[in-house]
Amino acid sequence: MSGAGWNAAEDGQVNLPVGVSVAIAEIAILVAVSVLVKLVSADIDTVTVLLFRYLLCLPLLVATAIWQRGGEALSIAAPKTLAVRIVTGLISLACFYAALDLMALSLVTVLFQTLTLFVTFLAPLLLGERVGWRRWSAVIVGFGGTMLLLNPSAAGWTMAGLLFGLGSPFFGAMMMISLRKLGRRDSPASTAVWHNGCGALIFAGIVLVTGARLPSTSADLAILVAVGVLSSFQQFGLALSHKLVPASILAPLHYLSIPMGIAAGILLFGEVLTAEVIIGSAIIIASSIFILRRERQIRAPAGS
Repeated sequence: MSGAGWNAAEDGQVNLPVGVSVAIAEIAILVAVSVLVKLVSADIDTVTVLLFRYLLCLPLLVATAIWQRGGEALSIAAPKTLAVRIVTGLISLACFYAALDLMALSLVTVLFQTLTLFVTFLAPLLLGERVGWRRWSAVIVGFGGTMLLLNPSAAGWTMAGLLFGLGSPFFGAMMMISLRKLGRRDSPASTAVWHNGCGALIFAGIVLVTGARLPSTSADLAILVAVGVLSSFQQFGLALSHKLVPASILAPLHYLSIPMGIAAGILLFGEVLTAEVIIGSAIIIASSIFILRRERQIRAPAGS
């Protein structure tokens, strides 16, 4: 859930079959991590899950940063922007894990895909970007789909879960905007190490101060270790896929997490697929893809 910020393959090393395969595997890992978090959420506090997630991500990310940059692995040119990226990223993932504890996996997965809508909504305020009427219309339609998805008469969500479920893509959008700025000056590998290192320290402190529940069984410990290790491979896969394939091709693939999340929710947690989920998901996906395609047209040399 922590967008790595790697840009499309700009070095000519495009490998579409491998890049797309890695992207699909990364999405599957992301859903698998969500399943594990939901499985353990009844027994372990969310801050403890976050501690293991960030701590166990570090070895692979540190090794990658050293391999890519050597002695400059921790060098950062824009520390203020990095601080914003860290804070918003930590809040986004914390909200996502907390929502998984309170709401259906399928619903949380769909809600996170409103991230593209929030990025478009916030870009004029935080980046000074101009958003035309077409994209504003898509944002309105997309949030309309979100309201349909969150039908108050439907079962499966609470007010706290709703706040966390929408807080995750909102702060995730702020993180993505900060990554746009960081990508102009700093290495994604270095920013990932700083983000995960700070996350490990912050949540370790919260666990110590609050006395949050730690794993008491070997099964819970195994799940937490799996969450951390799999998350590190998910971030590595995200980086590698963006190195091999342009982001404009990869972006729509991330909506595969919706059917994957819905299937996992039905098979593993007995969730029910409702008409609201189907129609709301379709509207959110269609609106987001329209925004992505419109942005691609505008950024193209002959764009309008």
